[in-house]
Amino acid sequence: MSKLTEDAIEFAKKHIEQYYDSDFFPKGFEFEAIWHCWDDVKKYLLSSNIGKLRTKHPLTMAFKKPSGNYRIVHQLEPLDTIIYTALAYLIAEKIEKVRADKSIACSYRFIIDNGNFFEKNAGFKTFTDMVQNLSEQFQYILVTDITDFYNQVYLHRLNNAIERADSNLKNIANDTEQFISSLNDKASQGVPVGPAASIIMSEAVLIDIDEYIANLGVKHTRYVDDIRIFSNSKEELESVLEKLSLYLHENHRLTLASNKTLIQKTEKYVESVLHNQYELEKVEIFETLEIFNPYSGEVKYEQKPVQATRDDLEEHLRHIAKQLLKRDVIDLGLARALIRKAKTNHIEFVTDIIFSKFDFFSPVINDVVLYFRALSNNDDWVNKNRSNFVSLISAGALGKSIVRYWIEWFFSGNEKLLQIPEVRRFLSQSSYIENQALGAITSKNVSWVRDNKNRVFYVGEKGKRAILRSTKILPKDERDNWLRNIEKNTPEELDRWLIKWVMDTA
Repeated sequence: MSKLTEDAIEFAKKHIEQYYDSDFFPKGFEFEAIWHCWDDVKKYLLSSNIGKLRTKHPLTMAFKKPSGNYRIVHQLEPLDTIIYTALAYLIAEKIEKVRADKSIACSYRFIIDNGNFFEKNAGFKTFTDMVQNLSEQFQYILVTDITDFYNQVYLHRLNNAIERADSNLKNIANDTEQFISSLNDKASQGVPVGPAASIIMSEAVLIDIDEYIANLGVKHTRYVDDIRIFSNSKEELESVLEKLSLYLHENHRLTLASNKTLIQKTEKYVESVLHNQYELEKVEIFETLEIFNPYSGEVKYEQKPVQATRDDLEEHLRHIAKQLLKRDVIDLGLARALIRKAKTNHIEFVTDIIFSKFDFFSPVINDVVLYFRALSNNDDWVNKNRSNFVSLISAGALGKSIVRYWIEWFFSGNEKLLQIPEVRRFLSQSSYIENQALGAITSKNVSWVRDNKNRVFYVGEKGKRAILRSTKILPKDERDNWLRNIEKNTPEELDRWLIKWVMDTA
């Protein structure tokens, strides 16, 4: 067993402060308490071997893809997020040194810098350029990707990959496998989908796969689990596909997605995929937008800054929206580019499009809600859209748990919206007590807090902490006396830090 280092823990703190804890959920409020009590938290994390630090089951939901399928996504418990991020820090640079070069492993090259894991560019343009170049050299392309890759990663192979990068990491490799397995209720497959640290883990596993393909004597390039292999012989690619399928199964328990696997002439592939009118126009659109590099891997275009007036920018965003709505299935890259640019510049007209096509935009609900939140400081905008917000309550997309979770979180943090009876009724029916608790804090609903205090040990870890936080609106004597009693009876360090934070800052 090994211990985390102070450098690793401090990096994790910077990373979570600057970015997020999960790409698919609102950032946990508990981090405010953790940073408030940071010296005690750090002492706790440094005092025990990694294997002896308790893990908790993450928040897990299904997030709908534009294709109609679902991916399983996660938000780790706050302390688990710090531990996982610190583990990734300890291995990232060693993993980077043994990866294939950038022309093969194009995605997310690792550079540890001030809380950031990655190079500025996500690598997708390198990937498309390599596909173009190799298509000019070879007659045939094998297109494939790995089915549900993150959720199928074999943890023992991850252990092997870390040790292979540096034999001195053997103890860290063992602890990483044990830690992720504990998150998975002892299952031996799957890394969490959502934390940036999982990108480090997945790329470590893919080192072996890149090497195996190269050993077959063919050229290839890869972006995460999207693989493109080239040859002048269709028969050779058929053989490669057979061998790769068997190797992935026998050594990694992975499979290739049959509906995304094909062999075709490179000329046809380039014309239909790289050079079709929609893709060309999309690339042109991205070249006019500023750089952003989300860790989710969904936006696969690198963008260049441009100087423009606000009128020019609005006109350009209207053009993007028009292109986006031409398709029956949402283009995640264009949608996120549109929404994030509108959010950064507080451009409101995009909300009208979202309200009118809310179900269409539900696969990017996290970006939608963060955009709404950025505009909600403007009371006039909130009042103008009162009926639109009420209409969201009956939107079909709210039948999906994660969409409802985000909308509840947004409503519960907005005092103006909580004055709407339909919104209050909607929130009162929530299955997520953390959103109800936030609503109580926002609306200073003391009776809700008093009514729920006796449930504190019966609503799960997140619910418990949400109730503890909500006591900040109680009168001081009532709050402090009750919290001190809870402090004596809770076995959880995080509860005690949360209580200290509430008592110190309420």
